[in-house]
Amino acid sequence: NEKALEKFLAEHESWSAIHLPHYLPCPSELAFTATGNPDDILLRFFSAIRINPHVKIPLYLHLLPHDSILGRPVAGPKEICTLEDVSFMAATVYVRLEEGEKVAPFEVLTTANDEPDYGFDLGLFADNNTSYGQKYGFGLQSFGNPKLEYGSQAPFHMGFYHEAKILYKFGPFLNQTYLNYRLFLYKALSEFAFRQQQPYWGWRFMGWGMHYMGDVSMPYHMRPLPGVSTARMIYINLKAMLGFPSAKDKAVQLVSNRHTAFEEFQNQALRKAYQENDFNHPFLQALSDPLPPLPFSMDFFLNTATWESAGSGKEIDRILAREMPSLLVSDPGVETNDLPETDRIVAFMTETKGPESVEKVTEAIAGRMRHFSMHIRSYLDDILERSSMP
Repeated sequence: NEKALEKFLAEHESWSAIHLPHYLPCPSELAFTATGNPDDILLRFFSAIRINPHVKIPLYLHLLPHDSILGRPVAGPKEICTLEDVSFMAATVYVRLEEGEKVAPFEVLTTANDEPDYGFDLGLFADNNTSYGQKYGFGLQSFGNPKLEYGSQAPFHMGFYHEAKILYKFGPFLNQTYLNYRLFLYKALSEFAFRQQQPYWGWRFMGWGMHYMGDVSMPYHMRPLPGVSTARMIYINLKAMLGFPSAKDKAVQLVSNRHTAFEEFQNQALRKAYQENDFNHPFLQALSDPLPPLPFSMDFFLNTATWESAGSGKEIDRILAREMPSLLVSDPGVETNDLPETDRIVAFMTETKGPESVEKVTEAIAGRMRHFSMHIRSYLDDILERSSMP
């Protein structure tokens, strides 16, 4: 129903302009218009929600370890993702679906949860050397690690809502984040799809939004430089503005490396525990025992979820700096993402720092997972309630 979609997107654009601080409006020429032309409906939709127009959204499932393909054809990462480097997808099996095939909502949800990292938010800024970045109205990219292929997505997957007021004066770019835009857009799209009797897309849009809710739970997405004092951040930013960027570059590289180390440790340890059916592992225990649920709202997003996550950043950063190998987290001269040791980070930690360090990092990340589990549950519950779903 293109007419209903046109009306919905126009209404949500108005809502965003009112409720999202520092929101940059969608240029009027990109607004979705119902034409009935099936040949360009995806391009019209992608342009209206301002994502990479080259994204691939085939019908497929991202299988969990132990899942059977059930005779379905296997899909390659390049059929799903626009990134050049898809090595991070090599350990996962993807299978194609046929239109009309019945699948469980949980399967759709877990598949969609990963998709925003498959190129949705790449090249969206005017200085990203893309034709669409020139049109989308997001201006120049405010921050992100240019050494990483996916660096241009950073402002859409991070949000700095709880810094000292003076920091925003010295670094106004900290306000130029769009995680809240994505999270509330996909939430509203999910509710719209359910109301339109399109449950598959209700669950898939929900999964997209949950990805950003997961970003909220991650302290390296909620603080620009966890562990660095406000005074130090102002000092190194002023030096950079005066033409001496070395201190800022080193600080950004260290944070990027610790961010990578955190996520790689979490991913590798969680995958191993699941593959080995180790349901007593602290990560699986944390995910199955979330904090007590709280109702989702804008207040919950700003004053509970993001506030608590940002507040945990300093301690998480301190634990990683102390317990992880210095090569991975304390050397600004390396890119942790490119180190072979990163591909076996848990084993490398055990060899160099001992099992006690592995346990301490595991405990710290498990604590974050309890918050993550509660955050996404609150998000899910609110969508289903507003959509009148059982």
